[in-house]
Amino acid sequence: MTTDGRLRAAIIGTGRIGSSLERDPLRSKPHTHAGWYVRHPHILLSAGADTNPVRLADFGRDWDIAGDRCFADYRRMLEAVRPDLVSVSAYAPERVEMALAALAAGARGLWLEKAVATSVDSALALRRAAAAAGASVVVNHPRAQDPHYRAVRRLIEDGQLGALESVHAVFSGHLIHTGTHAWEVLDGWCGPWAEVRTWPDRPGAGVEAAPSGDRPHAGDALVEDLSGDAEDVGGRVHIRFENGVDAFVSGGRKSYFIFQFDLIFTHGRVRLGNDVNQVFVTGPSPRYSGFVELAEPPTPLDGPGGAPLVAVLADAVRAGASDLGSLDAAIRALALGIATVQAGTAPGRPVTPATLDPALVVRSV
Repeated sequence: MTTDGRLRAAIIGTGRIGSSLERDPLRSKPHTHAGWYVRHPHILLSAGADTNPVRLADFGRDWDIAGDRCFADYRRMLEAVRPDLVSVSAYAPERVEMALAALAAGARGLWLEKAVATSVDSALALRRAAAAAGASVVVNHPRAQDPHYRAVRRLIEDGQLGALESVHAVFSGHLIHTGTHAWEVLDGWCGPWAEVRTWPDRPGAGVEAAPSGDRPHAGDALVEDLSGDAEDVGGRVHIRFENGVDAFVSGGRKSYFIFQFDLIFTHGRVRLGNDVNQVFVTGPSPRYSGFVELAEPPTPLDGPGGAPLVAVLADAVRAGASDLGSLDAAIRALALGIATVQAGTAPGRPVTPATLDPALVVRSV
């Protein structure tokens, strides 16, 4: 902590979400770990680490961080700065190792990128370490705090549009790297999942050996044994939740960017995503006498949002609390994502929570 009582923050991985997206004129502000830290009155952004010298130099220039506080080696940064808060926005295969190193260096709060880990086992190991250290952890799934996504949850819970029957999700990107956002949202809306079936984009995509030269390292230490890991893929997914709701997912590489949900209720419909916000309710058909159809009311979907993740983290650390709620939600999302990839190794065959392989490592960025 600084002499004026602010929490000292440091960032491992000063690339897009760590720092540089703040320069994108089309993005809302703040939009990066650095941007949120700088805006918070009780946090001082103190240092950054990145193996890419260009990204590191840009980070120092953008946030007026002195050169001796910009490190090529994150372990040297942790030792020199001893930050209270550490963001880990480097690639997924190194994320848990970096988070554990931050905890060992005395960090009391972690802000992690998604996916939180590359296997369920490693994510649970991180949770145990955070709990033992009395630390707080948030994972960058911002839709959990978004007013629109929270409003949908209230609609589901109060039954205003009737029972939720199904959710149709479409996103451009792989089932873990991008899909983890969708899995976190679906977990919050639909609860525990019962079974997953996947039809991957490329026949045969799934568990395979990783060439030794492609294995990620943190310094000289192998981060994970990827000798029997799985490739992050796109595909079509069917999820049956314990409450009987079905989710139908189209995820994978596309020639356009999209992230949307279409929720079908017995008395209404909701479309929500990065570029859409619509609620439809029942009313008399303007085309067919005696028929009921859906119409869009004049008031869009909205509601109170949650506190920004940086505020959740800072408040917990300043209070001396250990808040792992965001981490728990991220682990549930990761487990569902791992299940989608595992199911893709035998297209059409279900994976259930009982048959999910917690040791399966999925290569994701």
